[in-house]
Amino acid sequence: MWLFSAIGLFGINGLLLFATIFRPEQVIEAYNNLYGMVFIIESFVLLPLLYFITAVEKIKSPDWKGFMILSLQGSLAFSIPFSILYWSRDKDEQQLIK
Repeated sequence: MWLFSAIGLFGINGLLLFATIFRPEQVIEAYNNLYGMVFIIESFVLLPLLYFITAVEKIKSPDWKGFMILSLQGSLAFSIPFSILYWSRDKDEQQLIK
């Protein structure tokens, strides 16, 4: 477990810290990008859900059914805003063509 924690801290989160400190213009560009914001919003949607499951429900690790439910919720948290954005862009393009 310590290995996975270290990979998460220095690997994934380390990249974010590096970009925030040394390349802040790229981080600002990600915040202004709609697709980037979908990923950021998804993480903030799933974070309270996972806190609730582990803290309130006293579940240490989900079984396969729980894992499937969490995976589907994560997919929905990403796909719903992405689909709305995609559909709204299609409507805008169709109006421009007419």
